[in-house]
This record gives sequence, C-alpha cells and structure tokens, in this order.
Amino acid sequence: MRVAFSTDLHFDVNHLTASDYFQAQKDYLEQHNISVYVLGGDTFNDFQATVRYVDALQAFLGNTVQLYFLAGNHDMVKGVTYAELESFDHPAYLHHRVVSLPGTDCALVGNNGWYDYTLAPAGQGKTAEDYFRWKKAFWIDSAIDSPLSDMERMNRVLKQVQADLATVAAQRQRALFVTHFVPRQDFLIYAGDRPYWNMATALMGSSRLGGLLAASPVVDTVVFGHLHHRDAPLLAAGQVYLHTPLGYGLKRAWEWQSTDFMTEWRNTLMIREIPEK
Repeated sequence: MRVAFSTDLHFDVNHLTASDYFQAQKDYLEQHNISVYVLGGDTFNDFQATVRYVDALQAFLGNTVQLYFLAGNHDMVKGVTYAELESFDHPAYLHHRVVSLPGTDCALVGNNGWYDYTLAPAGQGKTAEDYFRWKKAFWIDSAIDSPLSDMERMNRVLKQVQADLATVAAQRQRALFVTHFVPRQDFLIYAGDRPYWNMATALMGSSRLGGLLAASPVVDTVVFGHLHHRDAPLLAAGQVYLHTPLGYGLKRAWEWQSTDFMTEWRNTLMIREIPEK
C-alpha cells in the first residue's frame, strides 16, 4: 500500500481555485498507486472551506483513493471553535484518531497539534507571557479560538497522542503519525538578526511532542508541515521524519521552486510504501 501526504497547500492564500486541479491530482494519485492521501493542515484559512474541499475532492476521487485531513493553524482561524476542533465528526477528519490501514500492520495516527514555546531559541530570555503577548499582537493565531493556555492546550495534545500510540501498540501495529506543527528542533532555523522570526519559533510546535514520538517504539514515520521550507527525509533512531510543505507562491513570499502548482504539489508529495501482509 502507498500512502501520500501533503501539507500547507494554502489554496486561498495562493489565489488558486482548488477544483481546477482535481483531475490532474486524481490522475497522478492513480498512476502512482496511492491508496490513501492525507492533508496535514493549512489547506484554507477557513475550516469550513477545508471541509468542503475535502468532501468535493473525495467525491471526485471516488473509491480509488481514501482522503484524510487535519487542521493547521490557518484552517483554525475561521469557521470553527476549539470545542468543535476536538469533537468534529467527519469520516475524513484524522485528529485524535487511529485508522488501521487494511492489509498492513500499520495505522495512521493523526493530531492537529499545537505549541508550548519549547522550540524557541535558548537564551532568548522571554517568558511564556512574553510569547503569548507577542502572539496576540503580531501572529495570525491570535484569531484562533483557544479557551486554554498554549501550555494547557499542548498538554492535552500530548495526552491524546500518548493514548493513541498506546492503542497502536495494543493492536501490535506501527504508526504513521501525522500532525501540522513541528515536533523537533532539528528543523528550526534561527537567525540572530531576525528577532521577529525568533519570537515566532516559539509558536512552531513542541519539542515535548518530539520527545514523546522518539520514545515510542511503535512510531515508524512522522509527517508534519507548518515551516515553509523543505527538508530531506530525516532518519532518527529508526524513525523517518518527512517535512516538505508546499507553501506560498506569491510575489511577496515566493517559496516555490517553479511557477506551477501541480509541479510544486508533485515535488512536495510525501509518499510511504507500506508492506502488505
């Protein structure tokens, strides 16, 4: 079985009509024998738009490819509350779920994720309150409904992931774990001359999640996005980390390596080959 992942497609930010690419995406997925396709967040700046997109793409794909999705921070800024993110009932919504992959010994484990400032550079001398105030003043996440503190919200994520990995272990499976936010400091780039970005790194993810995943013997693969740079696969203690988000193709923020969405989509698609029983 072949499982594919995409993150950070940002259709609306990139001024793209998503349905224009349905046929080309379907053709590519079928030609490459992809059975499962997972969206790892930041599809639209509106959760309801992301859900409509998932429904429309799944209808177009038919039974050939099974689609799943998570919410990234951009999906969370509109059209959804925190309570709804935690309880949303949809067959393709992968948050806090374990989905066994038929005919294999593997399961998808998904969590939207969050952050706790543990990826901020050491020695920056900032408190949790400093990061929170900076977020509320300067970052898109200030629009996200969050009745919990960032630390409390991340604590809940960790409990969910721990429980889901325990389920995978009890089923004697291996986990393909997908989240939106960054789980390891290895992927962060710090810049002494960019204080704005160094503050933003506090909101990128959680090294505590990375520690939890690294300590789990059932984790085979970790897929994430959020950072808009692309990395080679990282092999760490037998686990594969994949991070090739698509990102922005805008004059003010050009992160693509071509001028064509489909080229970028193909080049950033992360594919794992899962042995069948």
